[in-house]
Amino acid sequence: MNKSALKFGIISGGIQAALMAIFSPMMLSSESSLASSQTVGYISMLVALSLIFIGIREHKIKTLGGEITFKQALQTGALIAIISALIYTVAWMIISGMNPELNERIADMYRNDLNRKKLSPEELSEALSNIDISMAHYKNPFYKFGITLLEILPMGLFVSLLASWILRTKKD
Repeated sequence: MNKSALKFGIISGGIQAALMAIFSPMMLSSESSLASSQTVGYISMLVALSLIFIGIREHKIKTLGGEITFKQALQTGALIAIISALIYTVAWMIISGMNPELNERIADMYRNDLNRKKLSPEELSEALSNIDISMAHYKNPFYKFGITLLEILPMGLFVSLLASWILRTKKD
C-alpha cells in the first residue's frame, strides 16, 4: 500500500468528517439556505481534496526519488480520493443517522428553492414529487451510501487527474 496515499487519504477524509460534524448542525437553522450549504460543502471538499497534490508530491519525493509518471501520480491521487471519499461517506452515514432531521431539512431546502423558482404548477408539482421519491430512496442505507459517495468521488478523481498532470515529471 502506498503510504503517502493512505496517510493523505485519511487526513483528507478526517478533515471532511470534522467539517461535516461542525457544519451539519448549522443546516438545521432556519436561516441556512440550500445555496449557502452547498457552497460551504463543496469548498470544504475542495480544501480537503487539495491534499491530493501534497500526497502525490510526497510520494514522488520520498518514494520515487523525485520522478513520477502521470500513471503513478494518478494511481496515488485516485487512492487518496477513494480513501477520503469512503471516510466522508461513512461520516455522513453516522452524522445523518444520529440526526435524522438533517435529511428532512435538506429536503425542505430543496422544496423551498423550488418554490422560489418561476415554475409552472405542473413543473413544480413534478419537481416536488421527485424530491419525495428521492427521499424515500434515501432511507435505504445502500442507496444513501452510493449517492453520498457519488457526491465527492468524481471531484476527487478530477483533482487527481489535474494534480497528476501538473506533478508528472517523466513520460509514461
